[in-house]
Amino acid sequence: MEDTHVGFIKGSITYVGTPDSVKIYPGNKRMKMTWRLSDPSATLAKVYWNNKSDSLVVPVKLAAGSDLMELMFDNMKEGTYSFDILMFDNKNNRSVSKNVVGRVYGDTYVNTLLGRPVKQAVFDKEKVTVSWGIADQTAIAAEISYRDKSGTRLSVRVPPDSMTTTLKNYSMSLYGTFEYRTLYAPDSLSLDIFSTASQTVKVTGPPIEYTRTGWTGGLEDYDIPTGRVPQNLLDNNINTIWHMDKNKSYPHPVTIDMKTVNTVNGLTYNQREPLDGAVKLVEIQVSSDNLTWRSLGAYTFENLRGKQYLELLEPAAFRYFKVIVRSDYKNGSASALAELGAYRR
Repeated sequence: MEDTHVGFIKGSITYVGTPDSVKIYPGNKRMKMTWRLSDPSATLAKVYWNNKSDSLVVPVKLAAGSDLMELMFDNMKEGTYSFDILMFDNKNNRSVSKNVVGRVYGDTYVNTLLGRPVKQAVFDKEKVTVSWGIADQTAIAAEISYRDKSGTRLSVRVPPDSMTTTLKNYSMSLYGTFEYRTLYAPDSLSLDIFSTASQTVKVTGPPIEYTRTGWTGGLEDYDIPTGRVPQNLLDNNINTIWHMDKNKSYPHPVTIDMKTVNTVNGLTYNQREPLDGAVKLVEIQVSSDNLTWRSLGAYTFENLRGKQYLELLEPAAFRYFKVIVRSDYKNGSASALAELGAYRR
């Protein structure tokens, strides 16, 4: 086959070499297109799109020692485009058309982006520890903006696989919040970085656990033959457990009486160790009189050893709280829990 770097003849028509290795670089209402010039005789390029209702005509201009041609398309509407590229020589001979498809991004794309969730941001000893939820698979980073004790604005970029971030030299008394946004690149060749709208996160103080002296656990559900009662949840001993009634299936409730109304930011818990079918999905209900109850929603206990802190969606004031266990990590009919408590911030 004849070398593609020179024109070729088909019948009585002389053709210019077709563009080679075309790449599309998508951007924010713009796009870049590059290709390698396969024929040095080419002097002009014409690019058509929108069924040839739009076009761009440019002379061939290459950097010294390069065979790469580059075009920018600005002020483009968001959407997908089909392009036809033709090359011409100085005798108006043309190439076979090269078709490529590219996409331009804009506001519609930005409106689909999800901010990476922040589980909590806790202040302690002049620093804030930010705990993250799972990032979207296409997110490239989260970007935090905050002021330190001196008032200097700082920016921290967080990789998508980082689950915690530390903000140093922070003043809780001066600020108490920070802002962040989530960054996206829709394509590995993207010209631009896109972001969600900035979100404000409230910083909380460290958890302060309520003393459980005098607290009691109800007897509505437990394994009667072994006597592993709910009171075992309150004895500061992870080796004694509350075991749910094996003769019943989920849900399994346990009610704790704190003896006084407390403002609670979250619950502490210890799974039974070793981990074996640990508690998973729970509903939390609260009451001030043990008669009228309201639900604080569904939560997931982590399948982890050691003391865990479960932050409520909003602080709540109550005397009684009920944890209704609805599933475990082995899909069984009953499970066990070692410790249960509450904390404020």
